[in-house]
Amino acid sequence: MRRFFLIMALSFVCCLSFGQAQSTQVEYQKINRPGVQVELPFPVKTIENAIEESFSKIGYKYSKSKGFMIFRSVRLTKLGPDAYDLFFVVDKKSRRDKDNSIVSLLVSTGNDVFNDDNSNHNLYTNSLAYLDSLRTTVAAYDLDQQIISQEDEVKSAEKKYQKLQDEGKDLESKKRKIESDISDNQKSQGSQVQELDKQRKILEALRARKLGS
Repeated sequence: MRRFFLIMALSFVCCLSFGQAQSTQVEYQKINRPGVQVELPFPVKTIENAIEESFSKIGYKYSKSKGFMIFRSVRLTKLGPDAYDLFFVVDKKSRRDKDNSIVSLLVSTGNDVFNDDNSNHNLYTNSLAYLDSLRTTVAAYDLDQQIISQEDEVKSAEKKYQKLQDEGKDLESKKRKIESDISDNQKSQGSQVQELDKQRKILEALRARKLGS
């Protein structure tokens, strides 16, 4: 158990130690747009599910468009005082590396006008900080999923154990029945030996009478 929590703690630290978010260019509608980007040590699906859950908790749903998860008119104090359109895209780091992903975020102030350091410096730096904070969000989500999965494993193991207990009780009952049947059989064998001896003696007596006549 201690080893399990140590592994989880090391995984969490490893997650936090990944590179910091940085500026990037992301193609959207065939045009390179300014955004921010970070690498996270999780598969694409885990990150997408974590993002979806985090926004669902505060009342936002996303639409999917050409690989982007788009949240419209989002108000997040972490970003700023206004409402923003957030465009997330999550890709595998490489074809062979499915356990690490690149998360890109485009922040629009409306009408697909995307922010960069020159447009609004505060919004830009807040976007970097927000994307960095996504590490802990995804790590927490991933841990929750592992806990749920492990709870299912425990339930499955408990169910199998209960089944084995029930089978054991049934086998014990059958064992007692067999032992009782064996005891009854042995008694019957003893009685039958006596009966067999008796019938043999009668047969011998009859044969003797025949020889004597």
